Amino acid sequence: MPCSLFLSQTLYANTLHSEFFGENSRWSIDASTRLTHNIEKNKNAFMHVLGLDIHSVFSSTAQDIGTLTFQPYIVKLNNVQKAPFIFDNGNDTQLTWRIANFNYTGLNQGKFNIRVGHFEIPFGLEYQIDTNGTLRQLTTSDRGIKADWGVSVNGILPNVEYEIALTRGSGNEIKSTGNPHIFSGRVGTSSNKNIVTGISWFTGDVLGGNGITNRKKIGIDASYYYYQWQFMFESSIGQTAGNDTLNSFAETRWNNTQESLSSYFQLGYQSTEINHEVNNKTHSTSYWSAGIQWLSYQGFDISAQYKHKLKDTPTIDIDPLLSVQLRYRM
Repeated sequence: MPCSLFLSQTLYANTLHSEFFGENSRWSIDASTRLTHNIEKNKNAFMHVLGLDIHSVFSSTAQDIGTLTFQPYIVKLNNVQKAPFIFDNGNDTQLTWRIANFNYTGLNQGKFNIRVGHFEIPFGLEYQIDTNGTLRQLTTSDRGIKADWGVSVNGILPNVEYEIALTRGSGNEIKSTGNPHIFSGRVGTSSNKNIVTGISWFTGDVLGGNGITNRKKIGIDASYYYYQWQFMFESSIGQTAGNDTLNSFAETRWNNTQESLSSYFQLGYQSTEINHEVNNKTHSTSYWSAGIQWLSYQGFDISAQYKHKLKDTPTIDIDPLLSVQLRYRM
């Protein structure tokens, strides 16, 4: 059974007001190192990260004009077996973008905004919760892309929140071969309620390691908050390269009253048609994950996660992973 150990160390530049970035700005510096150990294959892999995180609100005398989020990260890989396709190999270094966009909010008091730049694809649970740089991930793997370059309209109405986006389809890179593109969106109930529901769609050609793949998804999600507990569910149906897909995900999460300690348990299921032009056979896989996270007031973030497959098939493989991460933001 393969296991992995992730160690991460982060330098966080304390949320400071700076004349350089502006009075309504905060910034941080993020440096991290991860070690991945596969016990079954007896191999180690490393990932080193150095990044900058800037968040700035621009205002006039009457109202806020917009929000700038700028998060460039330099990532260096060493001996990584399954490197993301933006890297040339498992020993490469690349400039990556987590979030880098400006959201113009000066049109209609936040009810109709325009976002331009690199932002998370508006779809399901992953769009609502910031999991960047953490062990805890939700449903991004289903779509093959988490964030992309493009433009969106978004807003918060009395009982509805929405974002509709047209993006490049190439993820980290603005330029790409072919003509990838994505049209996506999510419309949901107010996120400050105890019960939050939403419907999402995703259609387009996505750039990946094997070239461009056509993907279509429609999904529903729901979250329920009860004191320190959070229950989440997402399910989607669609097609990948013309083959029918079905994906479901559920998570239960607990926070202590100070929100410094949390734990979670996840269940995931995926079913994919093998070749719709030949037959209607499908392959399916399922897994469970359990994790814990501790946040200190000094900026330390220590977390651990174990992911174990319940069922897999030759075309859909999920490696059991034991992960540990240490993060420090100053």
